[in-house]
Amino acid sequence: MTHVIEVTRRIAVLDAHRLTDRAVARLAGASSTLVLLSSDALFDASDRFRAVTPQLEIVDGGLVRGEVREAIVRAADLDCVLLAVPPPPRRRRFLHLAVNGAIDAAAAGHPTVAVLVMRDIEVRGDVAVFSRSGEASGYGLAFALEIAMRRGVHVARILPKKGLYVRRTAEVGHRADVEAGEYGVKVRYRRVSSPLETVLRGQYTLAVHSVLDVIGRRSTRAEPGAPARIQKDANVDAVLWLLRFFRGDVLLVGDGVRLREGGEARATVEEPLL
Repeated sequence: MTHVIEVTRRIAVLDAHRLTDRAVARLAGASSTLVLLSSDALFDASDRFRAVTPQLEIVDGGLVRGEVREAIVRAADLDCVLLAVPPPPRRRRFLHLAVNGAIDAAAAGHPTVAVLVMRDIEVRGDVAVFSRSGEASGYGLAFALEIAMRRGVHVARILPKKGLYVRRTAEVGHRADVEAGEYGVKVRYRRVSSPLETVLRGQYTLAVHSVLDVIGRRSTRAEPGAPARIQKDANVDAVLWLLRFFRGDVLLVGDGVRLREGGEARATVEEPLL
């Protein structure tokens, strides 16, 4: 049986030349194979990773147009479920395109894709995994446990006081929980009134949040394949808050995310991400 948690895995990286030495070292140690994607043909970061791990297999994933949406789809097509990126200069646009990329990857048959935003500074602490909407995914917990294992820390599962309904891929989270115990990773549970506020005010090295189905719309005047405009959503908004205020790394998990649009018109106008 294939393990959910892997000591090292095939990881894609977008614009690795913009990552700090700390981020490069962590990725080199976590990778069995590194797939390098770039928005600029002038930069090649291979030597930076080989200086840390000389025998690391590095694959040229090619050029992308600088958008994380295309990078997510390319990474998934190249058998990578994890894409590492530097901090985005435009958070709202980044998140908008990342969610669209997760939708595209799911439509192409990829069960999940995770985007790891690696900060410039080191933050000590456990890995926090939570859901603002009260719904979560097993893949989110699996990634949290795997990264905690690599960093030698534990997982803080932040639950709302009203309870948490694991809506999707619960079996993946269960298997990851069992496997993590073999590596000595512990899960500490906390029930709080506001999981997002607790994570933002806490001391954590990484915050993990899933994005499940989202509501959006596509312009009738847009070209085929144009990104959908994502309306206000509790899961998406939580990631935006993390990107803006959380000091540690942020992991966005797209668990088979689908776009719901069309006949769900609302009486009130909701604020879009863009």
